[in-house]
Amino acid sequence: MDRTFWRVIANDENALPQGEWVAELAPELLSWLGSTDAELRDEFAYRILAAWIERAQFQPDQLRDLVRQMLDNLHAGLGERDTDSVFLRSYSTLVLMEIVAYDNAHPFFERAEVAGMLDQVLEYLRKERDLRGFIDGPGWAHAVAHTADLLMMLARNLQLGTAELERLLDGIADRLLEPSGVVFVQHEDERLAYAALNVLRRGLVGRTARDRWLERFVRPAGQESWRSVHTSEIDSAIRANVTSFVRSLYFQLLLTESPPPDGDEHLAALLATLQSMDIGFFSLA
Repeated sequence: MDRTFWRVIANDENALPQGEWVAELAPELLSWLGSTDAELRDEFAYRILAAWIERAQFQPDQLRDLVRQMLDNLHAGLGERDTDSVFLRSYSTLVLMEIVAYDNAHPFFERAEVAGMLDQVLEYLRKERDLRGFIDGPGWAHAVAHTADLLMMLARNLQLGTAELERLLDGIADRLLEPSGVVFVQHEDERLAYAALNVLRRGLVGRTARDRWLERFVRPAGQESWRSVHTSEIDSAIRANVTSFVRSLYFQLLLTESPPPDGDEHLAALLATLQSMDIGFFSLA
């Protein structure tokens, strides 16, 4: 099919194919998830697949097949930096997000399936080395932000219990504390924070686990505080990412119209964490 056909499909909801057409056309769309052509990848592949998933054009077994394919895609080129392989990995997480969103509304996954997906996604997030956001020409790579969106949807999935949600929070911390030397500047902090907010909204993570998680942000590994990290570009980047994340989560909790259970207690814990992370500015006269 040529681009004119796909542009009509992408822009006219009434033109979306159904039934057997979906099975015939889906492979072509899936082949474009890793394209460096933003129109093929964003406007056609992701946008149309998302619409088909939302409108129940795939049967549960077909969605399971898609999940397996998307999880396999997360390993394609994993560990590479500044290569085009990032697009397939990143946009596969978005397709997974749409599938999880559909399951949240129309449950069909078994608990083990969702828990297994979470573990593989967290492993991927920890190992991803291409942390670029917007790239001139190809457009958005944004692997961390897209994975954060998937984690947000997984946090809402009722098949996941306390242990899985605690692993999800630790996976976010692992990513933020990874010595990458990259400062996130394209809303990655906000989207990771929103995933964490959705974990807290479930009301399943207790005070002890929450405080243990927040303690990971208080100081860099092997040091007393964040005060001396200016001597290391890598540690300075970690501090910038951690500080932005904790602040983002604090203000999302403060301003959300859907606060979690014990929201005030979470706010107090986050404020205490920020005070413990301070490098001296809070005490200035």
